[in-house]
Amino acid sequence: MKKSTLFLLTFCTVSSITYANTFHERDPEQTKIKATSGLDIKTLKTDLLRQEQLSTEVEKNTHEQKYIRYTGRQLVENPEILEKLIVDALVTPNKSILPGYIKLYKNVPNADPSLVDWANAILLRDSDLNKSVEAYRKLLSHFPDNHFIRYQLAETLFYNQEFKASKSQFEKLRAIKTINPKDIEVFDRFINAINSKEEWNFSFGATFLNDKNLANSAKEGTEVTLPNGATVVYNTKRQSGQGIMSWLSANKQWNINSGKYIAFESSMSNKYYWDNKSYNDLNVYIGLGIGYSDARFNIQLTPYTNKRWYAGGINYGDSLKRYSNTYGTNFSTSYWLTQKLKYSFNYNYGYDKYDRDIFDNLYKGSSHSLTSSIMYLPSATQFWSLAIDLSSKNAKDRTNAYKRIGTRLTWGQEWPLGIASSTTLGLGKRNYKEVTFFGSKQKDKEYSASVTLWHKAVHFLGFTPRLTYIYTETDSNIPIYSYDKNQVLFDVSKSF
Repeated sequence: MKKSTLFLLTFCTVSSITYANTFHERDPEQTKIKATSGLDIKTLKTDLLRQEQLSTEVEKNTHEQKYIRYTGRQLVENPEILEKLIVDALVTPNKSILPGYIKLYKNVPNADPSLVDWANAILLRDSDLNKSVEAYRKLLSHFPDNHFIRYQLAETLFYNQEFKASKSQFEKLRAIKTINPKDIEVFDRFINAINSKEEWNFSFGATFLNDKNLANSAKEGTEVTLPNGATVVYNTKRQSGQGIMSWLSANKQWNINSGKYIAFESSMSNKYYWDNKSYNDLNVYIGLGIGYSDARFNIQLTPYTNKRWYAGGINYGDSLKRYSNTYGTNFSTSYWLTQKLKYSFNYNYGYDKYDRDIFDNLYKGSSHSLTSSIMYLPSATQFWSLAIDLSSKNAKDRTNAYKRIGTRLTWGQEWPLGIASSTTLGLGKRNYKEVTFFGSKQKDKEYSASVTLWHKAVHFLGFTPRLTYIYTETDSNIPIYSYDKNQVLFDVSKSF
């Protein structure tokens, strides 16, 4: 707020009305609400691969079995039943029941040692991938026609970052004439994931924008009563704009050895509004980090820099200008608690510096954001994610500094006929650190919802179209900061 405006407000009489023509418009990025899941599509596709398994007659027979429970002694006395149960658990594979079966099986006279070796190879996945690979290779040398062993070896090689060897095994499986066509689709998904890890990954997309409230501002005519009884009326018309948001990213991962890797990340995103150029925005991001990954665990540390050009909003003209530089570090880690349950943690530190003094005096400072999430994948066609978001923004002008806590629930689903959807609901509270000239600290309650729909078989020149509806609302104790927004976005994207 300009000093002249503050002076005017201070000396207003109780009955007067001050029109907030000079009210300083906040940068929309400072009040932005994350309404979508934020899940990386490539990572999600890799995660869903864990739920894939070969189609087998053994599985069918398992489902057809009568659910008869045997005691351990009965199973040892009936080794043919025990062996059948072990084979079912091996091809699935079912790591939770294998140790018990194998313990019983070792008491069976003339037990088949290959079943024990196969079980050990499966169980070693959780403790030592290198030993698991060695055990699978030994098994495959004795049983070269066992597709289940070869498939599990290919999987284990994939999680051990041995992508070339894994790809070779999946290609051998793919070449088998009697293989099920649905299994070939599984092999292809692994091969595509391997190709994306070994090569440069590029993605490009564009979204049609039709934003009715570019500045995230209150409705025109919103009133605020000051401590001295005077009334402020926000009489600035909401800014709207139509345009295109486009983005391009280029990423590369170099595997070193024993799961370690170097990761390069870069992206550029641009918002161009042809009928309101005051809100045009351009961001360029570059990061170079190191990481480690195995079958269950991933950790990565990425220092980065982000450069932003921004027209500045309603009061600063139409041309893009150098706006801010952010220098920071991103730390992320994830761990598979079970085959279907994944925990992820992300911490981001950034320091924002602004090219113009007016913005530097408003927003300059550090920011911290932390996300802790759990994802449940009951099948290869469905996932659920629950995230807790914590963030803190320090700013030179402490009325722009805040702490925020929020939560997001996401449900992803593939439906019949190739339709897929992703739905996210969010809640949050944002509390600012300093009393404003309105006489109190700003406290916001935030609500968000989004639904994205697409068809897995619909592509145009390799681009996948998606339709997204987003609703966001901020309910502030200072009405001039309250707003809501409905957006329908149509985007197309392609990875190559």
